[in-house]
Amino acid sequence: MRVVVLTNMYPTAARPGYGIFVRDQVDDLRELGVDVAVLFFDGSVRRRNYLRAVGGVRRLVAQSDADLVHAHYGLSGAVALAQRHAPVVTTFHGSDCSGKVPWQTAVSFLVARRSTPVFVGAHLADRLGIQGAAVVPAAVDTGLFSPVERSEARRALGWPDDRRYALLPGSRRVPLKRADLFDAAVARAAEAVPSLRGVSLEGYTRKEVALVMNAVDVTVMTSDFEGSPVTVRESLASCTPVVSVAVGDVPAQLAGLEGCAIVDRDPDAIAQAVLSSLEAGRAPALRARAEMSSRPATARRVLEVYEGVVAKAPKRHEAAA
Repeated sequence: MRVVVLTNMYPTAARPGYGIFVRDQVDDLRELGVDVAVLFFDGSVRRRNYLRAVGGVRRLVAQSDADLVHAHYGLSGAVALAQRHAPVVTTFHGSDCSGKVPWQTAVSFLVARRSTPVFVGAHLADRLGIQGAAVVPAAVDTGLFSPVERSEARRALGWPDDRRYALLPGSRRVPLKRADLFDAAVARAAEAVPSLRGVSLEGYTRKEVALVMNAVDVTVMTSDFEGSPVTVRESLASCTPVVSVAVGDVPAQLAGLEGCAIVDRDPDAIAQAVLSSLEAGRAPALRARAEMSSRPATARRVLEVYEGVVAKAPKRHEAAA
């Protein structure tokens, strides 16, 4: 099978973590024997790059005789639909369905009905009013994110081992992550556990992030908006419990897991759940949940979507006729 992946997020030398989940999926699909050509354009630099990508995807699809185009994000899906040679699969990652930028959500609404939509969380399909779409969360690298002794991880990071740590899974510079709520909750919990410290996930390499996930005692999600945050599953893959407000698909990710909780957006409620997680420790069931969306498992689910789309697509000679 020949596939063109069209994406406005992909790692570069300057930004090695930018859209790394797309690159991981491309690599995993190639492992399954899919012939993947990638067309990356950076729409965050110049909006006109979207228009330039229209010609690029048309040429690449024709040259590769692609069986389908897989676009990541709704705006990329609109670009992919500008060619008529191959059917389009569009993965919606969350921000393209949030409604915070109404015209982008409107584009996603149309793209979801003119392509085969895939959502990283079922709640995103509901936002666009789509029934029965495939739900395939972004994969977690369960090879990289695996349990390590906390003392060992802390030693590698240069952290004192006589403290407890709560992790904000994102950058304090991003307002949506709500560092203020996180700090307030940690401060309340620290009244009962004075050694508790809050740390944030920024300024680390990917390998260091895996150490951080093992070094902390609990991950605390306080975001105003998320799609299907892979950081939650990375924490679970490391057997580190997660406390979160009800955001994105996190309630489904954490349902029934020991030491994990979904709580109100209230510092006291979050703090109490954090204290419970500190007592619960690490449970193997957390990693088992994360393994359900491992890289190999996710790639197989994406390939199943491809196979269904290709099977339903008109044969080339029929389309030409």
